[in-house]
Amino acid sequence: MRPRTYAVLTATLLLVAGIAAAPSADARAPPTPICGVCDLDSTTPNGTTVAAGESSLLITVHDDGSTTWTAKVGLAAGDDALAANDSLRRTVVADAVRDGIADPDDVDSRIDAGNLLVTYRDPTLTEQHLGVVVFTPLTPASPSVPFAIGGEGPRYLGADRLTVRGSPGWNIHGDASASDADGRLVWTRAAGDPDAEGRVFIDVTRDPVAAEDGSILPGLRARIGRLLTGNHF
Repeated sequence: MRPRTYAVLTATLLLVAGIAAAPSADARAPPTPICGVCDLDSTTPNGTTVAAGESSLLITVHDDGSTTWTAKVGLAAGDDALAANDSLRRTVVADAVRDGIADPDDVDSRIDAGNLLVTYRDPTLTEQHLGVVVFTPLTPASPSVPFAIGGEGPRYLGADRLTVRGSPGWNIHGDASASDADGRLVWTRAAGDPDAEGRVFIDVTRDPVAAEDGSILPGLRARIGRLLTGNHF
């Protein structure tokens, strides 16, 4: 091999190796809270500070593939202002819920004893295969083309407690920092390791799957359902 050809080949290999070794997180979108309204910290146009305290999010994965999100946010600031002004509350909530991973629809909110209670729906976050429902948004999407840059950002809780459950008669299969005995998956801030900004990231490599209680081979169908969505076995 002539010296010039060898030099070109060496440079090409080093370039490819550099691309492959580059951290994928550098090219991804910024981190995204699972619950945007649970991570609320904003100032309204009239100067009112609205900030979340302790919070929880319950996600229900229904057998028809839709999802319902129910957040309970203890307000450390701004509860009186939101309780007194429905228009302000709706505006603050509409902005905050869109900071999370859902594409919220039918958003409803109210103040109850200093807590901001928010519910919304999203029918776009699941795939249905073999009679099971695969809940996909906890595993960020990456480019399908080798060496392509981009992709969704890593997920962090936003809430102090996140619970994913199925509709009545359905169990959730997957991994979490804790699991309830009744077929739910639970992640908590207390069980995590906060970063310098206080965010607790969840390391989910397998999509949660809802399967009907008593169905035949639910675990196997959950694994095949993940494969059909392009997720890990």
